[in-house]
Amino acid sequence: MSGLPSLRALRYFHQAALHQSFSLAAQSLHVTHSAVSHQIKLLEEWLDKPLFLRVGGRVQLTSDGERLKVCCIQTFGEIESTCEKIRARNLHSLTISCAPSFLAQWLIPRISRFTSRHAEIALTFQTHVDIERVRNEHCDLLIVSHEQPVGDDIAATLITVDYIGPVCSPEFANRFTYETDFATLPLLHADTKLHAWAEWAKKTGARGDFWAGRHFDNLTLAIQAARSGMGIIMTPQILVRKEIQEGSLIAPLGFAEVDRATWMMVKETRREEQEIALFRRWLLEEASGGV
Repeated sequence: MSGLPSLRALRYFHQAALHQSFSLAAQSLHVTHSAVSHQIKLLEEWLDKPLFLRVGGRVQLTSDGERLKVCCIQTFGEIESTCEKIRARNLHSLTISCAPSFLAQWLIPRISRFTSRHAEIALTFQTHVDIERVRNEHCDLLIVSHEQPVGDDIAATLITVDYIGPVCSPEFANRFTYETDFATLPLLHADTKLHAWAEWAKKTGARGDFWAGRHFDNLTLAIQAARSGMGIIMTPQILVRKEIQEGSLIAPLGFAEVDRATWMMVKETRREEQEIALFRRWLLEEASGGV
């Protein structure tokens, strides 16, 4: 005997269980009442268990029928969702997920160069950094700063090694060096990168209270505060290259390499899909092109 009953029989059962009616199931499937009844009879014979009780011209699920109903709802729902995702990918679209700061400071200012080259690919952006969103295909690719790739089921492409450093407005009154006691300076913090100052201090040997100072909801806001002269923000170099080149921010101490890198992550089974491959190539070009 096959390990699975007829998929047609399961589909007919699914509709009959949902409607608690063979007649309504037949209407939804655009078949006859007898066709539904016949397929369910075949399924019950295959299982050697009744799935419905026939009482007074009505049908009612048995306990085994209830179990199979739950399974069918989950399984057919997953099949439908997966098919919809596959169809959507055939429409030349990409859903890109990354941190809000990376999206605002780096990706959005450059993305027109990708869309002008590949106008047929529709882009959607999300501000999440959870790798599970890649695994369950709630997004097509994730750009994230991480210490190392995660799992054999994820294909990770190194975009750039991460360098971080303190930046401030050119008009910032307090000059500082590595010997400065940073406890005397107005430090700025992004709540999404709470350990950034401590990470930098550990790498450089700088001293001070690296937890005090003004806090902001995200790094983009903190960078804007630094541009306005409110203090010093610890930030990845990749996010402020343009501002430094333009002169709206300065990095008096430069940038130090840390034990993280920026990766583009996709499901291993999808790494060679055309839209993903095109975006990967463009992303690497942009990251290697400086500003």
